[in-house]
Amino acid sequence: MKNAKDKRETAAYITAIFAFVCGWGLTIAGFCVPPTGEVSGSVLAVLGEAMVYAASVFGVTMYFRNQMEQFRADTRKYINDIENGEE
Repeated sequence: MKNAKDKRETAAYITAIFAFVCGWGLTIAGFCVPPTGEVSGSVLAVLGEAMVYAASVFGVTMYFRNQMEQFRADTRKYINDIENGEE
């Protein structure tokens, strides 16, 4: 069974993908409704919000994951240096 952190992360990814797909779907649908070929400003606003949400979910997750990996590597190196008498 997954822990709560994994469930939250999975939910965030699913909602980000859903927002991304729905934003583009709404934009494409905006081309099909009268006046044909013209997309309303509100549709573009929704697309922008969906893109910002998806980018923030994916970007923030990757940033913090990379920072944590770097922190772990630095900490391991520091501990190994201390254990080996180097500093």
